[in-house]
Amino acid sequence: MIHIAICDDCESDLKQLKGMIEAIMAQCAVSYDINEYNSGEKLLEATVPFHLIFLDIIMKDENGIEIGKQIYRKKRSVKIIFQTNFGQYCKAATNKAHAFAFLEKPMQKPLLEEQIREFLENNESKNEVEIEFKNVKRVTGGDIEEKLIIRVPVSHIIYFEYQKRQKQIKIVTDEENYVYSDTMTHLEEQMKTYGFEICCRGFLVNIEKVKSVRGYRIFLETGETIPLSQRRVAEFKERLAEYIHESIQ
Repeated sequence: MIHIAICDDCESDLKQLKGMIEAIMAQCAVSYDINEYNSGEKLLEATVPFHLIFLDIIMKDENGIEIGKQIYRKKRSVKIIFQTNFGQYCKAATNKAHAFAFLEKPMQKPLLEEQIREFLENNESKNEVEIEFKNVKRVTGGDIEEKLIIRVPVSHIIYFEYQKRQKQIKIVTDEENYVYSDTMTHLEEQMKTYGFEICCRGFLVNIEKVKSVRGYRIFLETGETIPLSQRRVAEFKERLAEYIHESIQ
């Protein structure tokens, strides 16, 4: 599922862009949803783990570039496509907010389609790796559903938590939660190559999902927090710094 946001305080421009995106995505056979926002403040308050954001640079009493900078600090993997009537702002958007691309208004569908397809190709190459889990129970929403095998894209996994009493591991993802039997030692070996780090005994977190670290708590981009053990603080912060450096190269 590709989560898309459009942020524009001009309702007609927002609706026009949404219609274009829907027409383009319909040809791409990709599962997606679109969330609409008429202010950067509301966009920043959203808890949806967006993959692609269309952000107007000039909005009433708001600077889209500054909003983009805040979004990037929260989630470095998000791709932002800025929109503007004034091309001179594009360089600033690229330098300050790590824009994926920019499009000038009025929007031209061929150029929009080019950027969306480039995003989808980039996203597919990055997220195509799936991890297979066997004898899993889906536990989202209080319902339990047993599955012999599931395959979960690495980019959808937020963290793993070992549940000692039940002797099982909980898989927390962007959309569903599962439990299955395994050991943390085996899981850590399996997931380390994909950017997962032990932050505390019983917790293995996807570095990409980390928003910030304060004291002995890790704040995730979903709004959740998980513990960080004292003896792992320095090592975990070092690994997080390495990821941030790599992501902006």
